[in-house]
Amino acid sequence: MTLKVRFAGLSFGAAVDQQTGNLSVFEVVEEIRTPQVPIHLQSLVISLAIEKTTPAPFEGKLLIHVLTPDGRQASVGSGDMKIPAEQKRLKAVFRLGGFPINQFGDHRFVLSWVDHNNQKINEAILDFDVTQVTQVAQGAAPSERPSTTH
Repeated sequence: MTLKVRFAGLSFGAAVDQQTGNLSVFEVVEEIRTPQVPIHLQSLVISLAIEKTTPAPFEGKLLIHVLTPDGRQASVGSGDMKIPAEQKRLKAVFRLGGFPINQFGDHRFVLSWVDHNNQKINEAILDFDVTQVTQVAQGAAPSERPSTTH
């Protein structure tokens, strides 16, 4: 059994249209710029489009892990996954509310599909960077010197 990842993305919003089945992704996340950590993101969304390459049904699990810049790995979630024989494609949206960011640097989500024997079928990797930026006061304008002519 093979599952092919057609699309995997990280964003702040996504939706699947119930009538057309179209997946819309809003505000793609490649970099998060912040003056300090820790922060909690109100919503972080993982969107997937998967294709089953054989006509057999699929039963297994999806496992989601995050790898942080300090080399640690944490489980973000997991769940059973069933795709009937007659269904070829699957679209899914996972919303991670109140997601904590504790470090600057490269972060990686690893999504793994395993079969009923816990054998890995496929995986998707989603990378994003958390970058420190200088905080600028809201509404502050650079000081201007009046021009003088003599």
